[in-house]
Amino acid sequence: MPLQEILATYRPPVGGDTWKEAIPDLLADPDDARIVELLRAELTRHGDFREPIVVEPQDRDILNGLHRIAAAVLHEHDGLDVTDTFDDLPPRRRVVVVLAAGAVNSTVVDRLTKILWSFPFAGGWTNCDLMFPGDAEVTGWWHCPEGLDAALGDELVVRAADEGIRLRLISVTDVDEAAA
Repeated sequence: MPLQEILATYRPPVGGDTWKEAIPDLLADPDDARIVELLRAELTRHGDFREPIVVEPQDRDILNGLHRIAAAVLHEHDGLDVTDTFDDLPPRRRVVVVLAAGAVNSTVVDRLTKILWSFPFAGGWTNCDLMFPGDAEVTGWWHCPEGLDAALGDELVVRAADEGIRLRLISVTDVDEAAA
């Protein structure tokens, strides 16, 4: 779909009523700006994104793809693939990751959510579907390619350490195996 049509048809999910307001608001957050820059680099390397943005046509909502839209606008990209169902996305393997943490409070959880929610991993991106704190641990559900569980756990620990948060990997379990 042409980028200008996306911008005219769908409203931004955060940051204002128009894309002209929303994109600068998004870029004002250093974590969001970092993600947008990584996505711009992906556009430069590959010429497109690996996954379409997901929209809700009737309500004109962006369900998944805000950062990709911002990157495409800044990159002056012509268009993006769009779908109206998550079923059109490539299949993803989900894992439950449990991380030991020292003092878990709302500030730590908010920071971890920003730095661990979505990032490049294993030639693509990983996203966290849900993250919640326990007494001395944080549990989350991430997308992870088969055979890379330990690498994902290590990456989460390193990303947190880079932000001054000490975590230790307790476990990574395939969601389907955990349900069995």
